[in-house]
Amino acid sequence: MSGGILIYRMGAFGDTLLLAPLLGRLRETRPGVRLTLAANPAYAAPLLDAGLAEEILDAGAPPFHLLYDGRPSENDALARLIRRHDACVFYTADRSGELARRLRSSRPEKCRVHPPFPPEGESVHVCAWMTRAWPGLSASAPESMKLTPSENSLSEADKILKKNGLRPSRFFIFHPGGGGERKWPPPDVLAEMGRALARETGHQPVVAEGPADSVASENFRRLRGAPLPVLRETPPVILGALLSRSSGYIGGDSGVSHLASLYAPRASILYGPHSDMRVWRPIGSRTRCLSWEAERRSAFGCRRDRRTSGDFPSRGVPSGGERLPRRGGPQPRMFASLPQRGEPESPFHDQ
Repeated sequence: MSGGILIYRMGAFGDTLLLAPLLGRLRETRPGVRLTLAANPAYAAPLLDAGLAEEILDAGAPPFHLLYDGRPSENDALARLIRRHDACVFYTADRSGELARRLRSSRPEKCRVHPPFPPEGESVHVCAWMTRAWPGLSASAPESMKLTPSENSLSEADKILKKNGLRPSRFFIFHPGGGGERKWPPPDVLAEMGRALARETGHQPVVAEGPADSVASENFRRLRGAPLPVLRETPPVILGALLSRSSGYIGGDSGVSHLASLYAPRASILYGPHSDMRVWRPIGSRTRCLSWEAERRSAFGCRRDRRTSGDFPSRGVPSGGERLPRRGGPQPRMFASLPQRGEPESPFHDQ
């Protein structure tokens, strides 16, 4: 396939990162193919950095403004872009059918429009759903994967670590916020998990804070007590490298958690009643999806704060790990393979 493949997916941070398994499968089944991804450039940068694509196009810029042009030209900029590729898949809602009609006038045998999300009520993981647009690729649940940052990104990450006095593999990252407040993990649960993990390992807690996370970050840091280093508005591609240098990650249902699942050595994702992990589960290896209500009950006994929680269902997602104990009890190893306080460091502790 000399012209390569164009994939259009304009979505949120986590939506974009969940293309990783598909890009990996296309790499395996079409050796040497050139993959071009049209997406939010900042969100897609980690996929480019990890070698899953050769080129990123800005899906919010021309020529993609012509996708729903009611009077397409056979030689406009979008038609020329399509002709340069051997296959094009557009993950976008096309309720009117206007885009499909436009593509039929270009190269109908090479173009496909596929809804970006499974229909409401269909409990299929979004990665398996997107694979359905590709005949011949298995649409089974995605296999776990980890991505490796480029040397340039790791070098930039190391500069940030040095500036903050952090040592590789001796710090863990918290992300208290996310794109929607109803998906923020309860700050008291995060704070208790942070205290337990710091006691357990001696590693330094660090907060990742994005543009919309200031309130959630402040709530968490206030409950945590001691001052914490804060990584503010770090570009996603560098944050991925920082996560790969960490010893682990804890956060809620957010794009940053999807990034951590792909890059951090291990990740614990807390979810509540507004998150369906059957559809949106992060796909990185060594990732646990935990009901935050179950974590609250483990950490604080049976007491519940009805202002922030209720009887949240687990939605059938296994935790894959131990729970926090009740306050005052013995502390389990939340990240079982981390070197504990007083143990010698080993470059093989993650094996």
